[in-house]
Amino acid sequence: MIANFIQLFLAAAMFDVWLIRYRSPGIFRGGDSTTMEEEFRVYGLPDWFRSMVRVLKLTAGVLMIAGIWNDLIALIAGTWLAVLMAGAMIMHIKVKDPLYKAFPSTTFFLMCLAVVWVHRGVVL
Repeated sequence: MIANFIQLFLAAAMFDVWLIRYRSPGIFRGGDSTTMEEEFRVYGLPDWFRSMVRVLKLTAGVLMIAGIWNDLIALIAGTWLAVLMAGAMIMHIKVKDPLYKAFPSTTFFLMCLAVVWVHRGVVL
């Protein structure tokens, strides 16, 4: 199913960005930052907030995987990560980044909405 692929992709992306490339430069980083620490400083956000976002996004990645077998978990993970991605998009706008820098967060946001849509029938 396509939703399973999207969930695995989103999980892999969270692990890649927040574990593997955490301290690596990239063309999508906010402002002129080269690490995640610098990026959050560009956004004017404190270190504790970056640490919290890291935990939240990595947890969302784990939940995306668990959501392959449980629709409610997938719905929660999709909603949770969509909110975080909306925040990332807003931060790019806040610092007046070129539009291409918001491409990953926008794409991930839309993918999260697809996960939510697929699992929308879950009764809470």
